[in-house]
Amino acid sequence: MKNIVFSILLSLVSAFAPLGVHAETPNHLDGVIDKYFKGKSLTKSDDITFDVAKRALDGTQVPFKFTANKKYKNISVVVEGNPHQLPGIGSLALTMQPKTVPFTFSTHIRMEQDSYVDVIAEDDEGKFFYNQVAIRSAGGCSAGVTYDPDAVLKEIGAMKVLHTDNRASVFIKHPQHNGYQANLSNYTGLFILQEWHLSYISVTDNEKEIWSAEFGGGSTSENPFFTFDSPKIKGDLKVIAIDSQGRKFFNKSPLKN
Repeated sequence: MKNIVFSILLSLVSAFAPLGVHAETPNHLDGVIDKYFKGKSLTKSDDITFDVAKRALDGTQVPFKFTANKKYKNISVVVEGNPHQLPGIGSLALTMQPKTVPFTFSTHIRMEQDSYVDVIAEDDEGKFFYNQVAIRSAGGCSAGVTYDPDAVLKEIGAMKVLHTDNRASVFIKHPQHNGYQANLSNYTGLFILQEWHLSYISVTDNEKEIWSAEFGGGSTSENPFFTFDSPKIKGDLKVIAIDSQGRKFFNKSPLKN
């Protein structure tokens, strides 16, 4: 009798075991290099570290934070599993130019599927380094949105800028459309919202730039925020941002073209 019960339990465990096993996240670093860093040789570096949850609850708002412990002139963040209007692997979220070491940066990104997120850094000698972290999340790029054009245009570009002596945070209202989102407010039938996101942002302190970034697509989340280390901040920070439609924003007031 004991043998029969043991056999039944063993069969049940074997049957349900695969449900607890997660497939390994595919690594597409070679495809990312071919798309964005073609011809470059990348060396893995433990000087780039991450502070992230391995599973995000909401694919449209995935917390992402890293620290670069060496000096780099350019640092790029690429989400390998995200679609992009350009052919090839991954979506380049942004490339920034840090001004301090160590440099800690945090934002929220979109993730369409379980994916590695790569941080790829270039030093002053033109050498490239990287590290990467696997994060589980889904549905963040193609999630439908309730879109009210009038409300968006009324708020777009509104900013909040906060800082301590050596760290700053910038919050900016922007829909960050990536070209894959359906408008759920269109009651005559769904349509895909055109790509429309930030393309550039610069933060200055007493007319000296302390942080800037170029954006490669809509992989940063809607109404994004950016928190970053900076050398000692002396005064009120000024921010200028430009989006992919050519709109310019300066702190809370949009600049006319």
